[in-house]
This record gives sequence, C-alpha cells and structure tokens, in this order.
Amino acid sequence: MRASDNQDEIEDWVVEICKGLGLPVTDADSDFFEAGGTSLTAMRLIGKAEETYGEDALPPDDLYAESSLRDIAAAIRRNGSLASAGGER
Repeated sequence: MRASDNQDEIEDWVVEICKGLGLPVTDADSDFFEAGGTSLTAMRLIGKAEETYGEDALPPDDLYAESSLRDIAAAIRRNGSLASAGGER
C-alpha cells in the first residue's frame, strides 16, 4: 500500500465517522468545529480513533490545534500505532 492510499483511507474514515456523529461534513477539507463539532463530539471522535487506530491516535491537543478533517487524519496517521498497519483491528 502506498502512503497516499493510507492517507486517503484515513481521511475517508474521518469523514464517515464525522457524518455518523451527525456532522454535516462533505469532504476532508471540512472543518470539525465549523461543522458543529463540540467538545462532546470531539471526545466521541477521539474514542473511535483510539478503537480503530490505537491508544493516543488522536490527542485532544492535535484535534483542537488543527480541526480540518484532513489535519485530523494527518494526526491519526502520525500518532496511531495501527494507522501504518492499515487500521481496523
């Protein structure tokens, strides 16, 4: 798998999870908080990221510092122990 394939896969995962959390996002350029994300929604996203990509895959500081879905996916890729292995345990 090429790195860009993994990048696209994680970005797609973030978009789908955010939609499942009730946020009206359209693509990886959407902003989590501008789409209506709250601190509670953020904690739910962080929990799902940890379930899928490993502990500390999405530190809260990373989510609050850069909140576009593309940046969130980059944080998961950078921090997630399972992201480099393709996710999904």
